[in-house]
Amino acid sequence: MTESAPAKIPLPAFLKMLTSGNVPPSRAMAVAGKIYKTHSTPEQLSMLTDFSLESAGIAEKDLRKQVLSAVRKAGYKGKSTARSSSTATSPNGGASSSAGKAGPSKTDGKPERKRRRDDDRNELLPSKPRQEGDAYGSLEFDEVLDEEVLQTKFAVINRAPIMMAWAFVVAERLSFGREEALSIASAYTEMNAVTKGVSLGIYRDDSQRGKEASRTGSQPYVELMGRRVPLYQTASAQWHALSNGSPVAPTAAFSYIRRALRQTAPHVVGALRLLAASYAPAELNAKGFALYADFRPTSEGWGERAEVRCSTILGLRKSCRDEADDEGVGRVRSAGELVKVEPAESAEGPTASPEGPASKKLKHEPPERDEYDAVLDDDALFNDFDLSSIP
Repeated sequence: MTESAPAKIPLPAFLKMLTSGNVPPSRAMAVAGKIYKTHSTPEQLSMLTDFSLESAGIAEKDLRKQVLSAVRKAGYKGKSTARSSSTATSPNGGASSSAGKAGPSKTDGKPERKRRRDDDRNELLPSKPRQEGDAYGSLEFDEVLDEEVLQTKFAVINRAPIMMAWAFVVAERLSFGREEALSIASAYTEMNAVTKGVSLGIYRDDSQRGKEASRTGSQPYVELMGRRVPLYQTASAQWHALSNGSPVAPTAAFSYIRRALRQTAPHVVGALRLLAASYAPAELNAKGFALYADFRPTSEGWGERAEVRCSTILGLRKSCRDEADDEGVGRVRSAGELVKVEPAESAEGPTASPEGPASKKLKHEPPERDEYDAVLDDDALFNDFDLSSIP
């Protein structure tokens, strides 16, 4: 008679275990994406070590300590196999002292005082290099991941903050960092606002704001839910979005989402987080806008508000993962995999083709209207969205 496989811990409970141990929700999602497949049962969690976390791709030492502390706090502790250092059992059954075999002490009974590593540390100097994100302060939404609490929560709001929050969550699911995801979400929302504003005659078509990156240029970009967001790399190797050639600060999106959602921000962002976690990153990026269209506020006119319910968001979660997802197909290991830079043309110019130069052909052909733009034309987005609030 074969033994049944140990039951897996549900993903929401796994995330709640981490966040209850003071792991930030965004970090908890990233950790779960790397270790949930291999450490999703109580027995597997009890064998979790610092080395296994590092092998899974969690490079930050402080984060590994937080994860191990949260796991141990939840009661998943490994069996102790260490023997007492003071006594050991001899083959004859007696107890022999390990100290007796160590030989005489070097200091005649007085232990040698070891020099502490921080004895010569200058307290006036910083303990570590200043990080770029230190200037932004806290960018945490204090997300709530308890499904029972989320079921009754809702917000009355227009669509722009919801789209920005969703773009932020999707970008983090794609392995971008907190500051990176907020910056990208701000530029993404602006692109959609400008597209809709041009179709309604509110904005001019020649405006440089909200322009997508070209597929044929040398500008780095990331494709996020149907949009090509231009990027630049900071001195600390982070990817931030560009708008009209200017950097987009992460605080713009964070402040906008916090201010618009008010006290419901932890619940709405938490529900979006659980929805994103049910999809593989590549699939989420492909279906992200369609999912947004299913849970966004049902307002029709420009400037109107409507309800967005957390229960609706949770109801869109994927019930079960495909086997391909479990094997890692569609998984994004680092944000750098998504950043694209098209090779620049050679000095001799583009390669000629039998049909003639591609650049000349494009001048005589009208721009193609894809399905994504058609959906936006039929939709009243971003009711009271103020472009001036985005630097």
